[in-house]
Amino acid sequence: MFDGPRTGWLSCASVSHSPVAPRPSAAAILLRGSGESLQVYWALRSDAVSYMPGFRGFVGGSVDPGDEAIEVAGFEGEERVLRACAIREAFEETGVLLGARDPVAAATLDEPRRRLLAGEAGFGELASEHGWRFDGAGLAFAGRWVTPPFAPRRFETAFYLARVPDGQEPTVRVGELASGEWVHPVDALRRWQQGYESFAAPILYTLIGLAHGEEGLAERLADAPEAAAAPVRRIELKWGIVLQPMKTRPLPPATHTNAYLVGEPEMALIDPGSGEPAELERLFELIGMLEDDRRRLALVLLTHHHPDHIGGVAAVRARYPKARVAAHADTARHLPVDLVLKDGDWIPLVPGVGDWSLQAIHTPGHARGHLCFFHPRTRSLFGGDTVVGGTGTVIIDPPEGDMGDYVASLRRLLELPVETLFPGHGAPQGAARARIAALLAHREAREARVLAALGPEPRTMPALLERVYDDTPRELWPYAERSLLAHLLKLEREGRARSSDGHWSTA
Repeated sequence: MFDGPRTGWLSCASVSHSPVAPRPSAAAILLRGSGESLQVYWALRSDAVSYMPGFRGFVGGSVDPGDEAIEVAGFEGEERVLRACAIREAFEETGVLLGARDPVAAATLDEPRRRLLAGEAGFGELASEHGWRFDGAGLAFAGRWVTPPFAPRRFETAFYLARVPDGQEPTVRVGELASGEWVHPVDALRRWQQGYESFAAPILYTLIGLAHGEEGLAERLADAPEAAAAPVRRIELKWGIVLQPMKTRPLPPATHTNAYLVGEPEMALIDPGSGEPAELERLFELIGMLEDDRRRLALVLLTHHHPDHIGGVAAVRARYPKARVAAHADTARHLPVDLVLKDGDWIPLVPGVGDWSLQAIHTPGHARGHLCFFHPRTRSLFGGDTVVGGTGTVIIDPPEGDMGDYVASLRRLLELPVETLFPGHGAPQGAARARIAALLAHREAREARVLAALGPEPRTMPALLERVYDDTPRELWPYAERSLLAHLLKLEREGRARSSDGHWSTA
């Protein structure tokens, strides 16, 4: 799946590659109150950021080179740097100064924070200037979480519990974060269960730990990453929507295809992409965990027929013979299905906390029979290869792929009230409409470059490729050429380009 200059993914490609190495990071879990009045401060990621926009999280970020120079009493080496990172990030994102050994008046923090955000001074410089000295004892280790290998951006994040100093109040400056608020852990979990919030596993398990009270809290949270991965990691970004990344062989940077288990107490399994025994065993272990929660597999839904999306269908059929397989008629030409779906069909599932009915949306372009599945209550779209995660784009490979159909499919998706995207490759994200609109704008901009490269004199495909994809690494040009052909065929159908003996010109 590629339409440069961004690197994307290509279904069915056999390419060997490794996951992205995680970046060292730190996060601060800000607390106030105690007992039933205990609250935690969380933030909403801005729609403008590329990584998990629209998701909830705690304040934090990647280690900065300047963190190496910040002294934190009681710790050395990596632990000192990570605590320094958490202190700096909390100050940048909320204006709260954690771990100060001497009392600091809240009124004196606004100007240093302004200078830091404006780039006028580094955090270490400000600490030296104002005499801030830090002690790590006020930051209790609360677990180290690693982003799953399916994500294009990965972090190894150390979490720290910290009480907000008396007199200080966190505030968010809109940028990477859209807002922040204090929330009771039980209320946050209730909002998540009702479909109003999305967040990753570290946030979920931290909230669960907080909801169980403060006694033994730090130890409980420190053990949570290991406990959450046994026997297999449960990635439930919204209640009733569980992601299982399965190793497949798409084009880099992707390493996995995302399978989704949707609904409770009945579940639909979307795109079991891997036929590898080890990957299937992990999927079956996950389904077993969910069965312990009184959920059962009722359906297998397929977005399209490419091997990295259907590789595990036969094994799932054998393991769960009562689960029916449903797909579009064009997908059914490639493998047996029990139910044929068409555009607009509703797929009922027994309701749990709320309605789990899904709607099939026919989105041809990448594949003739491609379906997306829309869940109206949570405003979630399971996009397969129509909308991939991150900044990747999809290859449109004629004759199976059709650029005109793909552009029309993106416009169709913009008509839906979608808020959260669950793609076939890459990380799920909020800001769904902005992502879909960006993909559409990218295709339109690429088409404009194709038109600009055409002229009255016929040009060969290699000559056009040099002009249209000069912003793309040459090793990816074989894939770019397929998308170029898809653009040209669309323009030919519209009467704006013509071909003759493999040469192309304006019509």
